[in-house]
Order: sequence, then structure tokens, then C-alpha cells
Amino acid sequence: MLNHFIATFRRGAMHVLPMLFAALLVGCGTQAPTGGDGQPAGSTLPTLTGGGTAASGDNSVLEQLHLERINRARLKPAAEAARFGIALNEGVTSTTITTASKQAVAMNPTLTAVARAHSQDMLNRDYFEHNTPEGQSPFDRMQAAGYIYRSAGENLTWRGTTGTLDEITTANAQHQDLFVDVDYPNRGHRVVMLNADYKEVGVGVLRGMFAQDGHNYDSLMTTQDYGTRSNSPTFVLGVVYDDTNRNGDYDAGEGVSGATVALGSNTTTTNAGGGYSFAVQPGQYTIRFPSGAQQQFNVGNSNVKIDCVSATQILINLGLGPI
Repeated sequence: MLNHFIATFRRGAMHVLPMLFAALLVGCGTQAPTGGDGQPAGSTLPTLTGGGTAASGDNSVLEQLHLERINRARLKPAAEAARFGIALNEGVTSTTITTASKQAVAMNPTLTAVARAHSQDMLNRDYFEHNTPEGQSPFDRMQAAGYIYRSAGENLTWRGTTGTLDEITTANAQHQDLFVDVDYPNRGHRVVMLNADYKEVGVGVLRGMFAQDGHNYDSLMTTQDYGTRSNSPTFVLGVVYDDTNRNGDYDAGEGVSGATVALGSNTTTTNAGGGYSFAVQPGQYTIRFPSGAQQQFNVGNSNVKIDCVSATQILINLGLGPI
């Protein structure tokens, strides 16, 4: 039997909150963004402006899996902590994470492109940092891509082996790494993941060889870029999946890709992992899924997550409230 080295790392949990915006940006060597309404360049999220069809992004199965795990934690923070055998505020010193449900974050294509590019750059050049070797910060990269944020944050994680990587097992383990955050000061990754202010995220998950400490690892490199735009819309998002193992949870491989989801007169198609998203204004809407299942609901200023499970069950999570 071969003995393989296993490597696991997290990095930084950099974040910028509105009240700390200037101070933290100075510390990161960046400048505050100015002007614009924050509309990301190249966004493919359908906006409800009188009907139309658009794709909900090209996210991979692994990226959608990360998003579903992030939102599982945000919607039920205490339950996620219990899942991993810790108290919700274990190790948290600078703030208190409440047990209240946080709004689900929607996948943003601009942030996803930024996250993927950073994951690829780290794999290509064998470094693991928020800042590039040239000193470009996550916030520089977001602004350069056209994402003008009110608040933003980034989590990084990689896992690798000198054997053969199991992608799904590794992606699930990466989520646990970030949430549990063993020995990381203030459990900064957990704090960023559960920041109630964030409305969007970009997830970039890439596999490649990564050299560290004299070893070459078959690795998953993951960047999560969180943000809320100035004048941000609200999002209706979710996933269409078949709960084939009947565990009551979304798992990789269960997502239904290419499914048409209708919200009012607008439609979108699900990505490879079954995910979809609409940018909306507050109001009353009816959502329809391919099986014919439909539901009327109200949207305020917080994101709404609506999943269609095994063709017939519709689960609605409003976020920002008691659980």
C-alpha cells in the first residue's frame, strides 16, 4: 500500500465591512472605489424587466456544491455548527455570530470569473495568498473586473494529495475546513461565510498540480469572493435537484442541469449543478419549475432561495430571520 501525503490549508479570510471600509483597505494597500452603480461587467443574471431568457451562469458541479454548502450554513448557522460538532461562536472573539438565518448568497458571474482567475493563478505559480506576487489584492481584482462593492470579502482553501484526488469528497471537506476553521484567529473564515450583509458570491474551484514544501499535490484550489454591490438588486436563487439518496440535502451529482425555471415572464436555465438565479426588485412573484410545480411568494430587500426537490417539493428560504 502506498503512503500519500495529504495537505490542507486555508488562508486569510480577508473582508471589508462598510464601517471599516477605509481603514481595512488602507491596510491592504488598496484604494476605495468611486463612481458607478456596481453593475458587474458581463453579468448573465436575468433581470425582471419585461420578459426574456438568459442562462444562470456556467458554474461547475463543484462550484454549485460549494454554493449549496455556503447557503446551508447561512440559512441554518447553528445546525451547521452542530453538524461539525462545534458551538457556533467557538473561537470567535471580535464579534458574535447570531443563530438567525442569513440571506442566501447568489452566484455572481463577475465574481466567479475573478475567483477562478485567482485559483488558476495560484496553481500556475505555486503560491497561496490573497495578494498576488505583484501585490494585487482581492479588492483590486474585483474592481478591475467592474464589480463595485459596498462590502466584500474573500476565503481561500486548498486540499491536495500525492495520490489521486477525490473531487467531491475534497470539496465537501474544504467547506468543513472553512466553517470549523481550526486554530485560525477569530475563526475569520466562518465569520466571512456567515456575514449577513453579503448578497453575492463568486466561487472558483479548479483542479491542478500544486507544489508546496517539496511535494507535488493533485489539488483542488478554491477561491470564494463575497460581495454586496452599491444599489444591489435582490436575488431569487436556488437549485433544481433530485434527492436520489433521500438524505434531505443537496449532493454533487443530484443537480438537474439545463432545466428551465420561469419567474413571471422571465426564464432561465440551470447550470451544470442545477443552480439558477434571477435579479429582481421587491414585489410578488410566481415561480414555475419544469415539472409544473409552482409557488407564489413575496420578495423584500433580502434574497430568497427556492429549491425544487425531486420534481415536486418546493422549499422556500427567506433568510434574515429566526430559524
